[in-house]
Amino acid sequence: MLIPRNVPITVRLTLFFSLAMAIVLYSVSGLLYQALRDQLNSKDVNELRSTLQFQKEIASTISERQGPQEQWQKELFEFIAEQDRLSLRIISPDGKVWSQSQNMRVPQDVYPAPTADFNYLGWKHHDGESHEKYLITATTFTLKDQELWTVQAALNVSRNNEIIENYWARMQIAAALAILLFAACGYGLARRGLRPLRVISRQIETINVEELHTRLATERWPSELVVLASSFDSMLTRLEASFAQLTRFSSDLAHELRAPINNLISAASVTLNQPRSSADYQETLEAIVEEGERLSRTVSSMLFLARADNSREPLKKERLNSASEFCRLIGFYDILAEEKNITLTHQGEALFLADPLHFQRAMANLLSNALHYTPAGGKISLRVIRENSWLHFSVEDNGEGISPEHIPFLFDRFYRVDASRTSTENTGLGLAIVKTIAELHGGKVAVISTPGKGSTFTLSLPQ
Repeated sequence: MLIPRNVPITVRLTLFFSLAMAIVLYSVSGLLYQALRDQLNSKDVNELRSTLQFQKEIASTISERQGPQEQWQKELFEFIAEQDRLSLRIISPDGKVWSQSQNMRVPQDVYPAPTADFNYLGWKHHDGESHEKYLITATTFTLKDQELWTVQAALNVSRNNEIIENYWARMQIAAALAILLFAACGYGLARRGLRPLRVISRQIETINVEELHTRLATERWPSELVVLASSFDSMLTRLEASFAQLTRFSSDLAHELRAPINNLISAASVTLNQPRSSADYQETLEAIVEEGERLSRTVSSMLFLARADNSREPLKKERLNSASEFCRLIGFYDILAEEKNITLTHQGEALFLADPLHFQRAMANLLSNALHYTPAGGKISLRVIRENSWLHFSVEDNGEGISPEHIPFLFDRFYRVDASRTSTENTGLGLAIVKTIAELHGGKVAVISTPGKGSTFTLSLPQ
């Protein structure tokens, strides 16, 4: 049963319920109708068989007595005289009709061949508007002279057939009315059953940006709707968190872009107010270039994160060697480490699959962050550890560490542990990029830190 998708669920349930009830009612009606028909037919057959069997016994008894052969015929017709449904035809051994009932309407040639076990046939008589149905059979009576007399019997079963047909017609009307009643009840029950869903829909319609804290699972719903309410609450929780993050991100982005733009405008305005020396112009241009580079790094990082968020950042995985990647990183940051008298080391070696540019960028951000917060004379170690099907790449330092209240927000965009937000070196997106690169590879990033003792950032990739 195909139903268009735009049909309401209430109507769908009503149609299915009505169809199920129609199948049940008509199946039961058909079984009852067939049972009644079989019962009445069996009753008619037994009546006809009993009549003929009884008359056969009478004929056999009378034929053994002295007297005319017409005696058993007379007694046979006397027996059926009071029966308006039964009619007989007696045929002599030479094939002539000896006698027959006045109400006999069945032609002689439609009867089956006479047998001892009675073969029954149905026959219908049509006379204008009159329609009658008969049950007919033929048998033979053997008399004392071994003469075979044929007896043809017809039982009018029209009345029983009319009873059956009237029963069937009434049953159809009753079934149709019952289906309509069940459909009305089904519609009411469906509407009542779906009322909680309509309540949920009305509650959902009232939810807007200011109402994202609303939750549906606090109400008592039917068990089938508890999962729906819980899933919707989970979605609201994610939306609320995402919206809060987006709001914070928009505010931070505006702040991050406003500072360098204001610096650019201020430097240019001050320089243009009055004639300056070449050295002043040189200094102003250097400040403008520095702020421009800061803007460029911020915009580049934002574009990378935006492409990653929309699954448009391609990955070109290659087989890499962790020792070679660590050596390359240390070689790049070796001069900066020497200036701060920081020792860089690496441990472990493993082969793995990753995008080389993304992997280098993530590890460079972690190493740069460690160099920034490790005091002179400190140590930073790069390490790889294999654990089951995971590779853990860690950057461990013995720097100043991070307070516990900052750790949950370290990988948020534009989040800084420093109170100052004016650093031209740090855009506040480095750790967010590390997290994004880890997720692009199906991995994760974590941090363990103790204030005053140092931090360990771990990039975990599945293998």
